[in-house]
Amino acid sequence: MQQTFLDEIGPQIKIANTLIEKELNSRVASLISEYPLTGPQITLMVYLYESKGRTITQKEVADKFVLSHPTIRSIVKRLANHGLVDVGYLETDHRQVTLSLSNKGFQLLEKHIDDIRQTMTDVNKQIVSQLSDADIQQLQQYLSTIIHHF
Repeated sequence: MQQTFLDEIGPQIKIANTLIEKELNSRVASLISEYPLTGPQITLMVYLYESKGRTITQKEVADKFVLSHPTIRSIVKRLANHGLVDVGYLETDHRQVTLSLSNKGFQLLEKHIDDIRQTMTDVNKQIVSQLSDADIQQLQQYLSTIIHHF
């Protein structure tokens, strides 16, 4: 039988990513009912939370998350509109946008960080629940190879 487009590796990775993102979004939404936050928004907030005391630029975030500038800008804009992220500029280069959690954003994460981390751990466990330890290692190696290739 001939393989269809959706049976190929690229589309399967995209489908898996979509399913994982939906699961994460659903679980995060149930944790933080104060704001309609998505997985990528929470991930950015956790990144900023864990980078306390360090200047983070929007370009660094785009590079780290392998997302386009417009995508990061959209995520940041929504978080800033909720008052969860503060946006500024580097003193040495006003073209560089800096990001930090606002007091409100920091307090929100402080309140939920343990649950967020547990949710991320649970989703990771769900991803590999049907795999052996050897399969997990092999999957990590394959993903690393794919990521480095691109």
